Amino acid sequence: MRAAFKIAYDGPAFHGFARQPNVRTAEGEVLFALGKAGIIEPGEAPRLQGASRTDAGVSALGNVVAFDTMIPGDDLVGRFNDAAKDLWAWAMAPVPPSFDPRRARGRWYRYHLPRRHGIHRLEETAAHFIGTHDFRAFATPDAEGPTRRRVDAIDVAPGDGFVSIDVRAPSFLRGMVRRIVAAMLACERGETDPDTVRAALANGRGPDFGAVPPEPLVLMDVDVGRRFHAGADRACRERVAARFDRELVSVQFWRGAADRIGASPSINY
Repeated sequence: MRAAFKIAYDGPAFHGFARQPNVRTAEGEVLFALGKAGIIEPGEAPRLQGASRTDAGVSALGNVVAFDTMIPGDDLVGRFNDAAKDLWAWAMAPVPPSFDPRRARGRWYRYHLPRRHGIHRLEETAAHFIGTHDFRAFATPDAEGPTRRRVDAIDVAPGDGFVSIDVRAPSFLRGMVRRIVAAMLACERGETDPDTVRAALANGRGPDFGAVPPEPLVLMDVDVGRRFHAGADRACRERVAARFDRELVSVQFWRGAADRIGASPSINY
């Protein structure tokens, strides 16, 4: 049978999603956990495929992986989570033998900006990216595939000390979201203008807008056209809750440190 998991992982714990020699990756951890849990046999080629190859430092809450297994699916999620580290599955779906999560219908990324920003200026620039354009100037030089892509929506929303930028599209070039956000911030700072962005989208050429850091970027979800059944086990929920508590303690420490030196943190806890 072929099965698909919705997985989440802590980006800074991995050197990206795709398997690479001599470094720890999210895909490598999935393969390791599948083998350790006995979901696949040692040396077996499970046709492991992931929907999105997130870069180093980028986290995920809803990436999708698919694999072949001979094990019935009732307890696959629990067995997998017992074996995995810094990564967990929280839903599962049986899928046809030909299923490939890379042929997803849509992907949703969210970038978190700390502190306050000019929402109107960010929205003004974001509007130019919506639609079908040549995103060559907003991708890494080694990006693969056609550079003409469609962006369905970019939403900018203020929060309590944060601004979230949600970008939705069927597919992305490598580095595309981080470079879109970098261009939006450059316009906000007055270092460039929307006309320059619009020209770069029209002809695929333009200035190097740079890329924002990867750690605040999260792959929120991937739409592969399948209904997933929630399956996070109790032990997994307890591990995630414990990690959340530890991170809150860390935030309190850094808030105290910022207060001592007058750094004025942007969020109140």
